[in-house]
Amino acid sequence: MFPTVMTLLSGWLILVQPAPADADFAANVAKLVRQLDATEKVRREDAEQHLLKLGSRVLILLPDTAGASAEVKLRLARVRTQLETQRGEEEVLPSHVTLSGDDLSLGKVISAIQEQTGNKVVDFREQFGQQADKKVLKLDFDKVPFWLAFDQLLDQAGLAIYQYSGEPGLSLVNRAGNELPRANRGVYAGAFRIEATDVAARRDLRDPTGQSLRINVDVAWEPRLAPIAITQAGESVTATGDNGEVLPAGPRGEFEASIKPGDSSAQMPLTFSLPPRTVGKIASLKGSFSVMLPGPIETFRFENLRAGLKAEQRKGSVTVMLEQVRQNNLVWEVRVRVVYDAPGKALESHRTWALHNEALLGTPDKETINFAGLETTRQGENEIGMAYLFDVPDIKQHTFIYKAPAVLLNAAVPWELRELPLP
Repeated sequence: MFPTVMTLLSGWLILVQPAPADADFAANVAKLVRQLDATEKVRREDAEQHLLKLGSRVLILLPDTAGASAEVKLRLARVRTQLETQRGEEEVLPSHVTLSGDDLSLGKVISAIQEQTGNKVVDFREQFGQQADKKVLKLDFDKVPFWLAFDQLLDQAGLAIYQYSGEPGLSLVNRAGNELPRANRGVYAGAFRIEATDVAARRDLRDPTGQSLRINVDVAWEPRLAPIAITQAGESVTATGDNGEVLPAGPRGEFEASIKPGDSSAQMPLTFSLPPRTVGKIASLKGSFSVMLPGPIETFRFENLRAGLKAEQRKGSVTVMLEQVRQNNLVWEVRVRVVYDAPGKALESHRTWALHNEALLGTPDKETINFAGLETTRQGENEIGMAYLFDVPDIKQHTFIYKAPAVLLNAAVPWELRELPLP
């Protein structure tokens, strides 16, 4: 591994820490980045193409372009954009389950699924006051996509997902007796499961134009993803009746699902004009939503804290600045500014995901202390500032540990539901 490089610039201690990647790979990336500024155009083109061929693991190693030539900035921006798109597409691919046996316990199955997919699953029946039976499961999964395998498992075990447990992951409870099997209700789109949960027709008897058809769609994701936002542009959604005609669109615009930390699904309401009574079903309801995801989580460590310390670390597309360490009455305050190169709309004021990034204080005894308070100090298009309060008598020799996505990713997820009965 490369050693940490320390430089002093305008009173700031700049720590440049390479990613935990193979040393030869990192050296090759650095060489190709330098070649982006070669005199010969053919060598610059060759370096750009080689960086792209190395794949998305290059992202964490791409440098800041401050002070670089216009040529390098342009080419690195192209490389970063294409690799972020590639990584986003990779992230929304489904994980797979391989598991077979005639006498499997639910506990064994849950453990295997968690290990193979990274998706947390919790048997919530005891907390819900339900009887947890010892039903034996018979499964035969060979690289089956997660949601397909999970639906079949829940159907066989007579279980359902409880959405309001407050626990991260998927919480399982006994299924209500009148609930239909899951495997026949939803469709799968990569790491997502899409299901129409209810359809409501509205007719205003005082206003003939006040007619609408509302379809609520549940979008669930593998818990490993932890989306920042899911948005559905109204113009990309079409509904076709069983008579072959496209239903007139209702109010358009962009819908954004409300997502809280720990959520594993969100509701997406879609509205259309009320079709004629001769239409008995929606033959096809399809669209494509955009999902914003955190990329690989990186750890930033600022050691030997002391009053007045300023430091900065960069990994991937994010720079974490330790702006101030000071005593604030009986507690110590650590001010941090987090800046992304191109966050898109990830840091808009109504999105609070960054406030849930892990922030800890490490002691000389290698223990960790959670912060006692948090205040947002700034929020802009590409940055957010936070002040963390720690209830310790002295912060000297402590380490501030902060975790954040090294890059923010976007991916498009096309989907289609079929044969939805109308009320």
